[in-house]
Amino acid sequence: MTPKSAKKQHSAKNPHRNRQKPIPNRADVNAGGGRHNANKRPSHHGQDGTPTGKTAPKPPQNGYFIWGRHAVFAALANPDRRVQQLYVAADSADALETEIGHLDQQRQNDTPTPQMIERARLDGIGGAGEKAVHQGMAAAVWPLDPPHLDDFLAGLVVSQDMAANPDSVSPVRLLLLDQLSDPRNVGAIMRSARAFGVAGLITTFRNAAEENGVLARTASGALDHVPLIRVVNLARAIEQLQNNGFLVAGLAGEGDVEVGALAAHQQLAIMLGAEGSGLRRLSRDHCDMLVRININDDAESLNVSNAAAIALYAASLYRAD
Repeated sequence: MTPKSAKKQHSAKNPHRNRQKPIPNRADVNAGGGRHNANKRPSHHGQDGTPTGKTAPKPPQNGYFIWGRHAVFAALANPDRRVQQLYVAADSADALETEIGHLDQQRQNDTPTPQMIERARLDGIGGAGEKAVHQGMAAAVWPLDPPHLDDFLAGLVVSQDMAANPDSVSPVRLLLLDQLSDPRNVGAIMRSARAFGVAGLITTFRNAAEENGVLARTASGALDHVPLIRVVNLARAIEQLQNNGFLVAGLAGEGDVEVGALAAHQQLAIMLGAEGSGLRRLSRDHCDMLVRININDDAESLNVSNAAAIALYAASLYRAD
């Protein structure tokens, strides 16, 4: 029997789901539900002429903030992303309103009216000691429901028509993350993954980076474009990929073959090890091959996100025989 990954973590009955009653025209409704002129600015909470202070707004329970234009716009465009509230500085309000206007009508109906906020208050949404580079906007959101690995692979088969024409499909690339815990590294890897058309990233529930604002900001919108699948046991997930026709290649400094070998494989999963320690022994043993990136002898190593970008570029050079 095919091993299963963990169940979805968010119930469809989550009381925080952001589902509002459909409205005829989003631009005609303010935050309190009353109608207003379509050209009116977003609501000014706390901006009635009295100082508001510098306290940052709070994210929803079990949620977090996404900030920066690319990340916020990607979250709005993702119908699976639940948005509790939008915050925008005065000089970014037009850009946000324009982006909302590009969404389909149902998504516009589900999108909360942006609240005007001082930039100084947005600076603090990244947490203690972290000044958020927010570009004047932020979205308070809940995490995405991670796809089940079985469902994800079934969707790949359908979208690529692998079962009917296994030799004629486009190359498929996946990434496996073996206990990568730094959200900045994972975010940077996701950004490269989107750039090179990676179908999905697979990581674990434990000892892995959480979905949060730092990851989303570093990913620059890729978090809402590239599926992030979480599993209980990475070794079993590797076996499942292999049973579905994927070759699994682990990146390691002592790899047997050079990174250029990745271009030879149509269905490929590249595994990246944790910062510093690299791939775990069990993960190595499950790989079909270990791949190295040749660097100068006097250089110690590459950052894992840089190594991921190099490997994905090498894999992108695939040419069918």
